[in-house]
Amino acid sequence: MTLRDKRQKEFADVWMQTKFGILNLCPRFGKIRTSINIFNNFPPHSTILIAYPDGKIKESWLADFETLGYNNPNVSFTTHLSLKKHVDHIFDIVVIDEIHLLSEAQLEVCSELFEHNFNVLGLTGTLTSYTENDIYQATRLSVVAEYSIEKAIEEGVIVDYSITVYTIPLDNKKVLDFKGKKRTEKKQFDAVSWAIDKMERESRNTMFMRLGRMRLIQKSYAKIEATKKLLEKHADERILVFCGVTDVADSLGCPSYHSKSGEKNMFADFAEGKGKHMAVVKIGNTGVTYKPLNKVIINYFDSNGENMAQKIFRCMAMEYNNLNKKAEVIIVSSNEPVELKWLKRALEFFDKTKIKFVSL
Repeated sequence: MTLRDKRQKEFADVWMQTKFGILNLCPRFGKIRTSINIFNNFPPHSTILIAYPDGKIKESWLADFETLGYNNPNVSFTTHLSLKKHVDHIFDIVVIDEIHLLSEAQLEVCSELFEHNFNVLGLTGTLTSYTENDIYQATRLSVVAEYSIEKAIEEGVIVDYSITVYTIPLDNKKVLDFKGKKRTEKKQFDAVSWAIDKMERESRNTMFMRLGRMRLIQKSYAKIEATKKLLEKHADERILVFCGVTDVADSLGCPSYHSKSGEKNMFADFAEGKGKHMAVVKIGNTGVTYKPLNKVIINYFDSNGENMAQKIFRCMAMEYNNLNKKAEVIIVSSNEPVELKWLKRALEFFDKTKIKFVSL
């Protein structure tokens, strides 16, 4: 039995003491296998509901069931969005995978579901204190065990990492069209920021303007050009690039995969180790292991630490034919204070001594 196997059994045993709680186990640890250890403590054909955020995660469950020989015809799957269809049903075990992704409305559904389902397993690997509190307030579900990033690295369950943040000024040369206004992206950013400050002084709602500023950063020409240069610099390495919008992913000069992509096999091929570079949008953050991969570029991020951690962990899986592997994370950020503030919050799970900033 490997140390990972031992830890998975230990955390299963901890959950069994209460049978109602969240296991906060760092990504790449093996939350599904830990869950199967739990299932094996129940009668063979127990009724189990597993809720997941997207189809890739369901595929991971089915793959691990097959690998470990777990065969139970009474396992039902549902998306987070469809949980409401099950509120009147009673199961021996309810599993909420990636529980940190539940919306406020979905937490309310869970609260109703848990009124008559008492064996509840929440799974996550990235949980901020804010989200933990929101889940508890809505469902009374709390963290019963935690396996931290630092502990996983120390025990060799995941690899060590380094994060390099390249900060760049927004472009002030190329004139773009912003709904009829011809400006550089820097001038547009400054104009929107000025309007937000003015509206705040007048106690007016700034949400729409803030969304506009966020979209400007998502589509930043300067960040696109910087990302292209980084891909050229690492032309012979396998790199996954996380983008905020499809237009950016499609503009980087490498294969891209997102909700509008026509070629569905490209993503699966990349995950299996084929190809050098791939850009993705809102796909590939969770539930997928890439073989082999030790470098990611993050072209866009928000202030959510859970989202950032899921992206970074895509390249931190242990590869037993590469025991000296170290994950390299490259983040492209503007030097605007608002985006740097988002970045500070987004990196809250990570060791500050492993993060360096480089001005481009």
